[in-house]
Amino acid sequence: MFSSFNSKWKIKILETGSFKLDGGAMMGSVPKVLWNKTNPSDHLNRIDLSMRCLLLDNGTDIILVETGIGNKNSKKFIDIFCIEQSQFPLKDELKKNGYNLEDITHVILTHLHFDHAGGATYFDGKNIVPTFPNAEYIISKSNWDAGINPSPKDRASYLPENFISIKENNQLRLVDDNQEIMDSIDGLAFYGHTTGQQLIRVKGDSDSLIFCSDLIPLRSHLKVPWIMGYDLNAMKTLEEKTSFLNQASRENWLLFFYHDPKTVAVRIKKDEKYYKVIKEYFVE
Repeated sequence: MFSSFNSKWKIKILETGSFKLDGGAMMGSVPKVLWNKTNPSDHLNRIDLSMRCLLLDNGTDIILVETGIGNKNSKKFIDIFCIEQSQFPLKDELKKNGYNLEDITHVILTHLHFDHAGGATYFDGKNIVPTFPNAEYIISKSNWDAGINPSPKDRASYLPENFISIKENNQLRLVDDNQEIMDSIDGLAFYGHTTGQQLIRVKGDSDSLIFCSDLIPLRSHLKVPWIMGYDLNAMKTLEEKTSFLNQASRENWLLFFYHDPKTVAVRIKKDEKYYKVIKEYFVE
C-alpha cells in the first residue's frame, strides 16, 4: 500500500475488527455539530472505530504492533462497545497474510488500554495466557507501571487480564522512554493521553512511518484542538501534538492511524494556519 515508503521491513496491515465509543468523549470539547460531519454517530451517540494493527517482517524478526480488543470479553462488554470481529481476529488476519500465532517474535504495545492490548492474551479453556507463545512483549516501563497502578480516571481502561500473564510467563520486556526498541524501530514517549504511551517510529530509507496510536487516533484529530475527553492531561496532549505535527510536516512522516475506520495513513504539510493532508491512504 505504501509504495512511497521504503524500509528494510515488509509491512502488512491487519484489520482486526471494529468497535464504538461515545463521540463526545472521543472529541472532547469540540461541538457535536462539527465532529458529527466527519465522524457520524449512531442513536447512542457512538462513533465507529477500527483496530488496525501493523505487522513488520524483515526476514528474521516478525513484529506485531498492537493486538486489538481480544476475544475474552463478556456479552455485556461486547454490546456496550458494539464490538464486531471474528472469533479469533488476530489468528484469522495473520493466516490471511501467511503467518501463524507462533511465528510472531515480538509484540509491541503502545499502551495497555483494553482496545490496544486486549488481544495480547486469550483464554485457552483453563487459563488466560499470552496469545503469542514465542513472542517477547515490549511495553514502556512507565506505562506498565501505570497499568499496574492506574489512576481513578483511566482505571476502567486497564484490565489486568490483558497483560498480567505476560509477566507471569516471562515474556515481558520493559523499555525506557524514547529508546531504540529494535534496529530502525524507536519508541516515542507521550504523556497527555496516558502515562508513558509510546508511539512507534519505523525508520525508512528517507523518511519514517509513525504508528500514531492515541495521540492522533482519527484523521479528525489532525486538528490540534480536537483532543479526546479520555486524555489524562488535555493541555499536555495539546503541547505534544503540536510539536509532533510540526516535525511530521517538516520530515514528511507517514502517519498511520489505529482507530480511523476509513483512512489508514496520511502525509501532511503545515501551511500558515493548518496541517493539510497532501497524501491519503484509504482502507482497501
